[in-house]
Amino acid sequence: MEKPMTKYRITFFKLLAIISLLYYVVCIIFAGPLLSFVWIWLLLAGFCFLRAHMLTKKMQGKEKWHAPKWLVYVYRICLVAGISIFVFVEAQVVAGMNTAPQEDLEYIIVLGAGVNGTTPTRPLRLRIQTAYEYMEANPDTMLIASGGKGWDERISEAECIRNMLVEMGLDETRIIIEDASRDTEENIRNSYELIPSKDCRVGVVTNSFHVWRSLQIAKSQGCENISGVPAKTLMPVGIHYVVREFFGYVKWKFL
Repeated sequence: MEKPMTKYRITFFKLLAIISLLYYVVCIIFAGPLLSFVWIWLLLAGFCFLRAHMLTKKMQGKEKWHAPKWLVYVYRICLVAGISIFVFVEAQVVAGMNTAPQEDLEYIIVLGAGVNGTTPTRPLRLRIQTAYEYMEANPDTMLIASGGKGWDERISEAECIRNMLVEMGLDETRIIIEDASRDTEENIRNSYELIPSKDCRVGVVTNSFHVWRSLQIAKSQGCENISGVPAKTLMPVGIHYVVREFFGYVKWKFL
């Protein structure tokens, strides 16, 4: 019984390795080689190929080194614990993707997401579109366009957000600029400095995969009366973004 089970495990790891490599190529094609954390798919493929190789050697009786039992137990415990934590975090991310926006918020904060010269990247364009639709449906809401200027950007993300919203027909007097932030933590902290009180009802406009972590960051800064306004997550790279959120959350929380 052990040999057939080992064969199934070898097939599983080989298949997962091939899928990971193919998905890595897909991410590069759709988002470019500078996509953050894209290396995790190569890492996963390498791990799976290694496990398939080790299981093959074991099945053939050619295993040169036998790990002590205590090391096997430690490996299994760490693997199960890691998978459990990953599944828990990903469940929160997916739940955040399905957040229903609250109506009549006093402010919404549009988080920047990169600018190509003066043109918004695809994730940022979706955030802007979602913000515009929300502002049209809620005429008393004010909007904070948040995001600084990167070394490779001709204008700040905040300016790009404002320009596109004005082009779409939104009254410029309803837009507040915050153009000094460099990441989500600063987006929220700096934006709240422009809001009269943390008791105001505020929404964060970001792509759906990013909603949960954004709200966790906001709440860690004492912003309790805050909710998500999710924009669309692009596929097929959206799968990578969802998985990447785990590493983004761990980095923010523990590093």
